[in-house]
Amino acid sequence: ANIAMVDILPEVESSKNWKCIYPAYINSNKTLERGRRIPKELAVENPTCQEVCDVIKSLGLEHEMQANKHYTREADRERWQLGRVKVQLVDEAGAPLHETITNKNELMRYVAAMIPKLKSRSAAASQQQQSSSSGKNKKKKGKK
Repeated sequence: ANIAMVDILPEVESSKNWKCIYPAYINSNKTLERGRRIPKELAVENPTCQEVCDVIKSLGLEHEMQANKHYTREADRERWQLGRVKVQLVDEAGAPLHETITNKNELMRYVAAMIPKLKSRSAAASQQQQSSSSGKNKKKKGKK
């Protein structure tokens, strides 16, 4: 049992200096005081930790999703708001690991731009459009 713990520890220790991204950093519904870190016009509405993780995975960067972590400025502790993603942006020598994304701010802007293009987002948006348009065709019931 002790050997297994030793194998796990270096992995956890290596992510200690990685950059941390909470979904609140790129949430357009948050104010700067509540934790948004990029301009509102670049932010996305209610991103989830899984969506942030999916975009970072597509970049090919080393990352670790920590689903049970909670952002300290988050007033309500809703289930969809839980989580953070830790990302390795530079190697031990300080050299960027990605050719275009070299710092945390660039990463947050990229993630916010890509989340609306995710299949999960586009499927949810088309479902909402279908449900709202089907509601318009229903006949109104009432007194004649």
